[in-house]
Amino acid sequence: MDKDQELSKISFKNLSFQEKTEYLWDYYKFHLLGILFVLVLTTGGIFYLAEDSKPDILNGYLLNSNWGDDMAQELLADYAFTKGYDLSESNAYFNSSVYIDVQIKDQMSSVAYTKVMSDLDMKRTDFYFCNQEIFDYFGEKDTFLDLETVLPADLLEKYQNQMISTNQYDENGEIIRTYEAGIDISNTKKIKAYNKKRPMYENSSIIFSIPYNTTRLEHTIEFLRFLDE
Repeated sequence: MDKDQELSKISFKNLSFQEKTEYLWDYYKFHLLGILFVLVLTTGGIFYLAEDSKPDILNGYLLNSNWGDDMAQELLADYAFTKGYDLSESNAYFNSSVYIDVQIKDQMSSVAYTKVMSDLDMKRTDFYFCNQEIFDYFGEKDTFLDLETVLPADLLEKYQNQMISTNQYDENGEIIRTYEAGIDISNTKKIKAYNKKRPMYENSSIIFSIPYNTTRLEHTIEFLRFLDE
């Protein structure tokens, strides 16, 4: 008589722990795997829904930055604390781990560019910090808002001498218009303080821009004000 036949004659409750485990695995492993899969799927779904239900405060990219995510997260925490946001109850990120060679010659730059453009298409991004090279690169792709059409009058007046323009081109490469798409924020109080710890860019001003399809313009403008408070 084989082991299975012997075990079938013994009351399950009398089996040892190891024998019970072997018995359940031998006869119910597909059922157990199915239950485990459903639990993982359900838990993941609950977590996703919980995260997705959190309000988005502000999402931005510090492109080609030397800061690193430690300083980016420090700035985010500073902003959230100052404005009274609870980051445990909200979605927000300041991503400083994206580096793009504007020639897109390497795989890492290709992946980084794809991520940035994907978040742009999904309307997840509210601002960019750029150096001049990155600003020119994305400006030529009609990525940015015309700041003169969206900023409040007091900010337009305040930053009128720090505005930086870019060009919009037609399909033939001809310039359609030139517009103000960036602000040099290098001398704002917050940026100057953080740059003393580690310069964001070595040989370039820090340019603040807003993507053309942001859905949280009020928060973006609030953040711009925060930078010089």
